[in-house]
Amino acid sequence: MSDELERTVYLQRIDPDYSEEYLRAHDDVPAEVTDAMERAGVETFQLFVRDDIAVCILEAADLEAYDEVMAEDSDVQAWERRVAQFKREGVDIDADAGEQVPYMEEVWSFEPAS
Repeated sequence: MSDELERTVYLQRIDPDYSEEYLRAHDDVPAEVTDAMERAGVETFQLFVRDDIAVCILEAADLEAYDEVMAEDSDVQAWERRVAQFKREGVDIDADAGEQVPYMEEVWSFEPAS
């Protein structure tokens, strides 16, 4: 893992009527999608779900490069369209480049002194 990673978080809202389908879809994320994530410089990607909220934590070498690779990959676009049917809001593959992922703003953090 690189010493210089960018980290971000984004939230998606799952349609409660389709939460099981959303979870099942993630039992088998296509290899083409994870391959694109690797090409985009992802070091870590985590998905947490509680009720109708999905939180994604992403660490990559360069988030702008990540956005570009993911936005242009047809397999990623197909995946995002597939899981979009189970969500009320979240990643919008049809939004302008750089605005497809609803990144959150960090407003506070804590790290204990070593």
